[in-house]
Order: sequence, then structure tokens, then C-alpha cells
Amino acid sequence: IFPHHENEIAQAEALSGKPFARYWLHHGLLTINGQKMAKSLGNFVTIKDFIDKYKDADILKLFFLSTHYSHPIDYNETRITEAREALDRINILMGKIKKLKGKKSSRMSLKDLEDIRNRFIQAMDDDFNMPEGLARIFDLVSLANKNIDDTVFAIKAGDLLLELTGIFGLDIKKKIGQCNLPSRVTVFQIEELIEKRNKAREIGAFKEADRIRKELEEKGIILEDTKEGTTWRSKL
Repeated sequence: IFPHHENEIAQAEALSGKPFARYWLHHGLLTINGQKMAKSLGNFVTIKDFIDKYKDADILKLFFLSTHYSHPIDYNETRITEAREALDRINILMGKIKKLKGKKSSRMSLKDLEDIRNRFIQAMDDDFNMPEGLARIFDLVSLANKNIDDTVFAIKAGDLLLELTGIFGLDIKKKIGQCNLPSRVTVFQIEELIEKRNKAREIGAFKEADRIRKELEEKGIILEDTKEGTTWRSKL
């Protein structure tokens, strides 16, 4: 922005004798609930505050990735909830893929995965268009979920998902299958209830199985029965 950057370049290069910068990135303003975020207003949120509350830095990363760096972005509970739910979709899919066994031949073309990868790269080459890149990641999530019974394809999709989310700095591999749980239930409790439900179904006690499903739903957990077994996710 003339003459601001020209002045910075002139001062820095006069002092160092070396090139100062070739590219400038101008980011949009960050607001909170539609207001300027400022210490004087007491409405700012530190990264530490965020991690203490939500326990996962990837939620914050997804929040920022959802908007182009040059555009303004508003921090609010609705947007953070959307980011948390998006992260859950990725983690739950990876949990399903982790449980897959066997090497059945793929009926899906692996070219579909390469096309997604290429479109992701094109988005990143377009002035770091991260929202578009993120959209390609969720194209991949949807495609993998629809073809989860195609073992070879799903596993390859999972590998690509780890690659693309890794470019964004998301730490998916360390928490595969986890999701951001409601405070009233733990992973151990969920798995224990699923095991009880499975045993009830095996002996034909379907009323008990339905009761357990309903109990988990009341705790914010949705069960999905697949050929590979029962999976779960947080209620979106």
C-alpha cells in the first residue's frame, strides 16, 4: 500500500543493504461478535484461553482456514461450533478407516482421489485460497464416507486426507477416531455402552439395545451400525 511499504523497504534496506521483502500479505480484521477485539474493551480471547476452553488447537485452525486470509473474520460461538463439528467429521471418518480390514479390490477409481488432490493444490496456488482447499478436503471426506465399504479406496482416501490436513497443520493422526465429546460422557463410557448394546443384540434383546442407543443420544452421541461394526459420533 503506497507509500507505507515503500517507506519500510527504504528504511530496512538502507540499514541492512539487503532486500527486505518481495511479497506482502494483507490480512483481514478479526472481530468478536461483530465488535473490534481489543484489550481496552475486555472482549479479547487469547490462544491459551481458547485451548483451556475447547482443548483442541485444530478447532481454532479450522476456524481461521474457513475464511480467506485477506477477508475479515468474526469470532463467535456459532463459527467455533461449526469448526468443531467439521473437525469431528474428519476424526470420525479416520476412526472408521482405521477399523477396516482386508484387501478387497477397489471398485472406485483412484483417479478420483488424484483429482481432489490436484484441485486442492490449485486452490493453494490461487493466492492461498484456503477455504477452497478446505472444501476439497470435505469433498474427500464425503466421497470416503460414501465408499467406506470399498476397503482399498477408503484406506487410500484416508492417506490422502492425512496428507492434505497435514499441509494445513492439522494434527489428525494423533487423535484418529476421537471427537469433541459432550462434557457429560467419556470415551470409556461410550465404548462400554456400545459393547453392552452389541451383546444385547446378539441375544435378541432389542428393547435393551434400543434403550442403550437412546441413552447415548440423550448424552449427545449418535450410533451408526455398519458392516464393520458400530461407530459413533457427537450429535452435530
